[in-house]
Amino acid sequence: MSNVHTLNDIKDREGGSYKKPGYRLDSAYEQELKKKLRSITKFNSEINDLSEKLVNKYNEREKEFENKASQLIASTTKVRSQLISERKSHLESQHELEAKYTAEIKSLKSEIKTLKRKATLTQKASSVDKDTILSLEAKVRELEDKSSDPKEIDSLRLELERVKEDLNSKNHEIECMEKGIEATHEITSREIDALRKA
Repeated sequence: MSNVHTLNDIKDREGGSYKKPGYRLDSAYEQELKKKLRSITKFNSEINDLSEKLVNKYNEREKEFENKASQLIASTTKVRSQLISERKSHLESQHELEAKYTAEIKSLKSEIKTLKRKATLTQKASSVDKDTILSLEAKVRELEDKSSDPKEIDSLRLELERVKEDLNSKNHEIECMEKGIEATHEITSREIDALRKA
């Protein structure tokens, strides 16, 4: 403690020289100066102690901060790498789904075209069957009018029934195909919408 002085070190205010050792100040004044020196010394000591405590506390806090900062950095790095990994995985999954749905959509569109072709062909065949039915009905009426051979009339009626059943069967097949086309179209539309939303 370089700031502590004894009474012998105090300069004389008037002459500027040191008092000679052994010179005694007035005892009340001397006691007061000693008291002030003790309180200043004590105050300096308390300030030094407090300063040391503050420095220690600051150093502790700084270490805590450094530890927390390094933990945050490590945590942030870990989270960032997890996000990157999840994004990559999500993109891969999305690409796989897109490829899968694209293939399914192409397949369904092809199936729709095939069903439409079949429906068109069946409708054409149905139209031919209707013409055949009309022709057979005309022949049956003509034969009935002429009252010819009942066996021939029965034979024509049987053929007429067979052609009508065939027509009904084809009409049912056309109806089923149209429902299939409609259902396939709805499924394709939903899958396309799902892909657009993803």
